[in-house]
Amino acid sequence: MIMSESCILFFVKYPEPGKVKTRLGEVVGNDKAAMLYRHFVQDMLQGLARLHADLHICYVPGDADLPEKFKAWLGPQHMFAAQQGLDLGERMKHAMQKAFDDGYDRVVLMGSDIPDYPCELVQKALNDLQHYDAAIGPAFDGGYYLIGFRKDSFCPDVFDGIRWGEADVYQPTVEKMRRARLEVLQLPDWNDVDTVWDLNVLYRTNKNSSFRRSSTYALLRENDALIRQYDIDLPGMAPVEKE
Repeated sequence: MIMSESCILFFVKYPEPGKVKTRLGEVVGNDKAAMLYRHFVQDMLQGLARLHADLHICYVPGDADLPEKFKAWLGPQHMFAAQQGLDLGERMKHAMQKAFDDGYDRVVLMGSDIPDYPCELVQKALNDLQHYDAAIGPAFDGGYYLIGFRKDSFCPDVFDGIRWGEADVYQPTVEKMRRARLEVLQLPDWNDVDTVWDLNVLYRTNKNSSFRRSSTYALLRENDALIRQYDIDLPGMAPVEKE
């Protein structure tokens, strides 16, 4: 049963060490990488659950008791659905098509690797889809962290023929949108946390933001010494004084 005209599809994985954030795990260890991802999801969910839209947690399927594990982790009050499809594009296309078939007028789908993303921008994207055909949020790594459509402008072809897992995913997707003559809302570029470089960006650019009150940032602070072992200068950023 739908409660709103709008829907958020939140794509997540279960935080099992060695199966999430593997590139980050190569540097900080799989246990720590999985713990970080656990906090990413929890912090994002806390913000998304406050928005004026139905929230569907779309998880990567696995063992038979995975749905119960998700309910025990994130709470049974949420709506859960297993992702369906052979690759990421098929899974996203299927999830969006089902949401529109269920009766939603505006749908955004987002990943769970951007824990510092302001939930207000997600709400704005949903609201702005009343005036735009589609919305997309480019990630620094060449992918995208959010994509959205109105029911009457949904273009499932944008998920076809994309080489998922490679650096350039955003640009061919936008080109498909333009060829379909969609009026596209572009959201701010954002840091999608996959590597230790991304983790440094997350940690160092949020020292004075509201995100520093999150559980993710608390965990980063606890691991300050580890993160600083891989300290790097960020482009356009003045050197940070060592505390």
